[in-house]
Amino acid sequence: LVGHSVSGMVGVLAANREPKRFSHLIMIGPSPRYLNDGEGYTGGFEREDIDGMLGAMEQNYSGWAAFLAPQVMANPERPWLTFELEESFRATDPVIARQFAQTLFYSDHRADLAKVTVPSLVMQCADDVVAPRSVGEYLRDNLPNAQLYRMNATGHYPHLSAPEETVSAIQSYLRTRAA
Repeated sequence: LVGHSVSGMVGVLAANREPKRFSHLIMIGPSPRYLNDGEGYTGGFEREDIDGMLGAMEQNYSGWAAFLAPQVMANPERPWLTFELEESFRATDPVIARQFAQTLFYSDHRADLAKVTVPSLVMQCADDVVAPRSVGEYLRDNLPNAQLYRMNATGHYPHLSAPEETVSAIQSYLRTRAA
C-alpha cells in the first residue's frame, strides 16, 4: 500500500486488521497524532491551532483554502502547484471537509503502531507543516520494521511537487526489500 498523509495511517489500521493482505506499507507524510501532547510527543499543532483552523473553515472556507494551500504545498517558486491544491480544496464540500479535518486532527493512532507486522517505509518531507520532522522520527522509532526516508522535497505533497523523487524513493525501497 502506498498512502499519503491520513491514507498512510488508514493503511496501518488495515494492515493490523488484515496483515496477510499487505507486503509493505509505504507512507508519505503520515502522522499518527497531529496534536502535541505535552508529554514528549510533538505532532506539530496545539489544540488552539486546530480549533482556529476548524473555525476558519466554518466562517470562510474559500479564505481558509487560500491560506492553507501555500502553507502545505511549500513550493512558492511554483505557484501553479499551490493554485491546483487550492482549487482541489475548494472543490470539496465545506461541511464534509470540516468534519473530516476535525476527525483527522483530533485522532490518535500512536497505540496502533506497535501492532504493525508489515515492513514499512515512512517518507518524510522537508519543511512539512502537517507532519514535521519529529513525527517521522516518532514513526521510525515506534513502528516495528520501519525505515525512515528523508526527502529533499518540501511541503506535504511530494507526489505533486517532486514526483520523480517520490517514485525513485519508493522503487529503491522495494528493490532493497526484494533483495
